[in-house]
Amino acid sequence: MSDFDLQSMDKVVAFIGEADDQVRKELRQILNHAGVKQVSAHGSLSNLSKLIAQVPPDLLILADDLDPGVFDFIRDIRHNKIGTNPFVLITTLIAPNHVEAVKRAMQAGTDDIIIKPVKEEQLLQRLKRVTVNRAAFVVTSDYLGPDRRAKSRPSAIRRINVLNTMLEKANGRDVDLNTIRDAVEGSMNEVLQARLDSHGYRLGFVCNLILEAYESNQITEEVQGKLEVLVDLLRDAAKTAERLEERELALLCGSLSRDVSSIAERYATPTPKDIDLIKKLSRAVVSAVKPRTPPDKLDQETRQAADVYQQRDRTSFGAASEIHRSPGEAPVVAMDEPIIEILPLAKGQFLFRQGDPPTSAYILNSGAIGIFKESDGKRIPVARVKKGEFFGEMAIIDSRPRRNSAMALEDCTLSLVSKEMIEDKLAASDPLVRTVLHMLSNSLRMVHDAYAPKGRSMSDSVREIREQARHIRAYLESAAEAAVRKEGAEVAQKVVKLSEDLAKLIESVPDLDRRTPALPSEKDLGG
Repeated sequence: MSDFDLQSMDKVVAFIGEADDQVRKELRQILNHAGVKQVSAHGSLSNLSKLIAQVPPDLLILADDLDPGVFDFIRDIRHNKIGTNPFVLITTLIAPNHVEAVKRAMQAGTDDIIIKPVKEEQLLQRLKRVTVNRAAFVVTSDYLGPDRRAKSRPSAIRRINVLNTMLEKANGRDVDLNTIRDAVEGSMNEVLQARLDSHGYRLGFVCNLILEAYESNQITEEVQGKLEVLVDLLRDAAKTAERLEERELALLCGSLSRDVSSIAERYATPTPKDIDLIKKLSRAVVSAVKPRTPPDKLDQETRQAADVYQQRDRTSFGAASEIHRSPGEAPVVAMDEPIIEILPLAKGQFLFRQGDPPTSAYILNSGAIGIFKESDGKRIPVARVKKGEFFGEMAIIDSRPRRNSAMALEDCTLSLVSKEMIEDKLAASDPLVRTVLHMLSNSLRMVHDAYAPKGRSMSDSVREIREQARHIRAYLESAAEAAVRKEGAEVAQKVVKLSEDLAKLIESVPDLDRRTPALPSEKDLGG
């Protein structure tokens, strides 16, 4: 990027928002002298807003006194509510006596701030510096914009390298609307995921503040305010998860927001169950957002984020500002079906056993669950439940005992959907719908009785061969003809031994086949 030259900016599109006619004219002339030929200057925010909705600029220069809503305008651009490029390079010009405006511009997500009056050499040097050395973006619950943190400060918040069309065009590259749209769409997934990460960490910090207040019996209206912060964070997390098509996470966060809202209404007299929910809340959300992160690393990242908030003396927070995947998208409504309880389950712990009466259905928020049938002292794999899957409902629908056992294959977090809630929903449904559900449930049970699980990974296939070889050996050992019984059983035993050797070889090289097994292994199940 050393060949970057402000004189090669003839493809750059720049918009200026400045109320003063003379200053507006001077800014246009400065950009024209630098080679920017496509400059549109406006004295009102409404005109600028209409233009940005139609044409994506590469550079936006805004005066803080253009309009009282100028900082909300910047924030809306960053949150993808206005225009097609939330990552446009923005420079804000601040009047020398507007001290508070500096902070507001930074909080809105501007790239650079210049104090008026603006000199030509100063503006061009600053534009060159911010274009070439543009800071990566960070996303928190109430901020999307350049990372202004000290580089030496540790943080669990991810940094995102975003689209910089000004640099691309200044280096002679063609950037059309489709290129911008594709780049923004790719970055928005990462932005939304980073927003979820941030929500999880902030939830942990606010939960700790609330628990400290309850433990020290300092229960004031501030506690209610912090509970309402949790509700706001959870609702935004639900909408963000919905935009990422993480439906189960959206359900979890929406349901928790409803539960915490109820706690906020009776904040002065919480029940033990309320306190327990607040204790589990942050871990449930963070582990659901980052399911593959080991629990000890999750705890470390959460503590680190909490320490950062503590150092900044953050005891109050602004409302979460929604990030849109694209401007003009349909409103996203947070789901708020009540989920009664969050359940952490340690690796090796049973969720339910074969023959148990059903009490809940489950949504797996993180980890993996092994489903297996227990027969003659053996554990026969049936299925492997992955993050986001809903299971355990069939026994509730037909009111029969559990036909299989379920065990945590790794540390898990689950949301429990109570039997009473499901029964209430069924009771409120059409009688024909209930009849069809019961028929489907009976049909599925018959299918499960004859079910041969279909594998998808190499380890699944080898286990299937081994099981079939064992069945064949057992059958041949009971054959009437002595010759068939002896020779056939010996051959079958060789196949069994070969499949066992193959299984050990595959398990010794985990990266040989990266596909997730559809079935839990005997080792997973303790068999």
